[in-house]
Amino acid sequence: MQGKMTMRQVLDKTASIRKAVQAITEQDVYIGIPEDKTDRTSGGISNAQLGYIHEFGAPANNLPARPALLPGIKDIQEDVAALLKDAAASALAGNEGAVERALNKIGLLGQNSVRSKFVDNEWPALLNPSPKRQKRGALNPLLDTGQLRKAYTYAVRKRGASLVLK
Repeated sequence: MQGKMTMRQVLDKTASIRKAVQAITEQDVYIGIPEDKTDRTSGGISNAQLGYIHEFGAPANNLPARPALLPGIKDIQEDVAALLKDAAASALAGNEGAVERALNKIGLLGQNSVRSKFVDNEWPALLNPSPKRQKRGALNPLLDTGQLRKAYTYAVRKRGASLVLK
């Protein structure tokens, strides 16, 4: 005598799992100075150009490197790995919202880490600080107006999409 077997579907999470996995595998987190944030209130050179010059230096102009972006990202690598691990587990559980939150948390973590480098750094001191600067006690380079520091932000974008924020 053979037994009769029946099967019924109780819950199908395949679509939500697929959508959550796509959310983590088809999106990137960008940290830096987006094109639409490059203008400075005083005009002239853009924040993106200044960021590049300070990140790598300009020996021809006697400007030493004062990097913020690369050291800021390096400082958060372990935290990002842990967040991505949790996001992957959430994706496999079909929780797309948790994946989106994790990607935004990574972006915010990176943004804050980079911005913190403007205060907590090992940059070379100013060679000839002005008397006005000495009187104020403001000897930390790149913090006069805070425009460059505030220009560093993050964006979560679908892979292959335009990086220009509108």
